[in-house]
Amino acid sequence: MSSTDPLAASDQAVEDAGKSTKKKRSPLLSLLAIALAIVGGFLSGWSFLTGLSYLLDPKTTHSSLYIALFFVGLGIVIVGIVFALVGIIRRAHLTLSLIALVLSMLPSFVVLVIAALLFL
Repeated sequence: MSSTDPLAASDQAVEDAGKSTKKKRSPLLSLLAIALAIVGGFLSGWSFLTGLSYLLDPKTTHSSLYIALFFVGLGIVIVGIVFALVGIIRRAHLTLSLIALVLSMLPSFVVLVIAALLFL
């Protein structure tokens, strides 16, 4: 009679199961971060420029709407940054996550440069 060690057999089964359940990560999070960066960047940039021109125009009185839209766009960009950082930490589609991070940071720098040029 041959005896088999039940612990060795169960350890082998666990190792085999671990190898077969390796999941391929989806690029959805990185693509969503890119989309949020584009939408949030457009919204914050457009509302900043339009709100600033309405603020400096003495005839109009509705510049507070553009301030609110700017902060909504800024919130969308921040969510895009968080999604890009999660993708970088997970090391899933690292290139897409880095592109999303750059696209998320770009509108902030553009708005700062435009604001600096307008107020010089």
